Amino acid sequence: MRDCSHMSRGFVGVPMHLQVTPPQKGAITFARSMTTKVSQPKLDVAHEKQPWHVFNPSGLAAVSTVGNLLALAAAASQDHIQLRMFAAGASSMVAAFNFLMPKPLKKHQWTAGGWGTAFALLHLANLARLMYEQSHGVQLTDEEEDIYEHGFLRFGVTPRQFSMLLRQNPQFIDFKPGEVIVIQGKPVDRVMYVVHGTCIAKHYPSMTSAFEAHQDAFLGELEPKSWRAVYVGVNDSPKTTEQMDQEEETWLIENASSVAKRARCRKNDDIRTMLSEEKARMGRRTQLMIGSAWENQITAGPEGCRILAWPLGSFAYAVGSDEKLCGAMEKIDEMSTAAKFVSGASNVAVDGYRDILEGTLCDGVVHAKERHALSRYRTRHGINDATHTRILTEIGWTNDEFIQGVQAHRWGWLRQVGLGFLCVRLLTQQCSK
Repeated sequence: MRDCSHMSRGFVGVPMHLQVTPPQKGAITFARSMTTKVSQPKLDVAHEKQPWHVFNPSGLAAVSTVGNLLALAAAASQDHIQLRMFAAGASSMVAAFNFLMPKPLKKHQWTAGGWGTAFALLHLANLARLMYEQSHGVQLTDEEEDIYEHGFLRFGVTPRQFSMLLRQNPQFIDFKPGEVIVIQGKPVDRVMYVVHGTCIAKHYPSMTSAFEAHQDAFLGELEPKSWRAVYVGVNDSPKTTEQMDQEEETWLIENASSVAKRARCRKNDDIRTMLSEEKARMGRRTQLMIGSAWENQITAGPEGCRILAWPLGSFAYAVGSDEKLCGAMEKIDEMSTAAKFVSGASNVAVDGYRDILEGTLCDGVVHAKERHALSRYRTRHGINDATHTRILTEIGWTNDEFIQGVQAHRWGWLRQVGLGFLCVRLLTQQCSK
């Protein structure tokens, strides 16, 4: 029997030196571990999650879409608060779109993101201010809103400023027809605004009507410059409106008297005497300042009136604390003065204006400064344009001549003489040739 022991460890029919020894279990495990270690980094890189501040293209597209929708909503919004809110959101999306791009960010991405952040912060600041004013502002009643729109809005008073005035404890007071509102000579302690109806001011003892005030007008003269000076603590208070008007009227009277004297139209003191008598009959306008007294007695008109009255001290302090409000109140005072017109005493005011106008124009020339002073005089004394034109016609002037500053027929002879001299000179030159 053949000994086959030497074949026991090999394959049948294959020599031992040609056989491939199968790998052992440990070797297989080692090979697998090496393969895993080599390929594992590639798999980790492929499946590594991006940080929260880096968006993929789909995420960036979503951010851009939301931003554009917010910008579209802001453009279509009519409410100021909603507009600010949508605009702030759109600017925030612009910043997010640039800052969430793959890192490192480029210079233009930092720039665009920074501008988006700046716009968002500005919109948010304005939104906070608007919401603060809305939550802390005074809600106007229908009557208060009507007063603001017709008497304050057009002169530049803001809702915040008007609300501040309403916080100074004003009161609505109704007066029956003919009821006394203020007594002449009493100290001024209130600022009164005519809401509805009319008020008639009369000066005692002459009993002449000084003016008639309709709605949307203050009774008396507002003094915002003086109130402002007191608030800031200026020692030298500015001139009041009454003082400036008095100086202008004094200059106008002196000028008219001087012109009349040169032209020998009337005696020098006629105009001054007449106007001083007029002021004695009509009285002065009341200055709304602490320490002043009412210059006229004011009563309600034939249909009565409704007054909005503030305490003088609180009203003056509120206006004086806001420089812009002072400027707006000056405009309101000018309009209130123009809105008052003389009723029973219109003949006295017109006669005074006639004398001033006649004295100013008697030399056939009126200068720009004189026209301006005359215009302000008409406003203060309630003389309308129709009355002014009528007086011009009565004293031999036309409105066009008044605007141009020269009376045509008065100086027509001078132009004719000048043309005559020019013709003589031309003829002389022709003859000499």
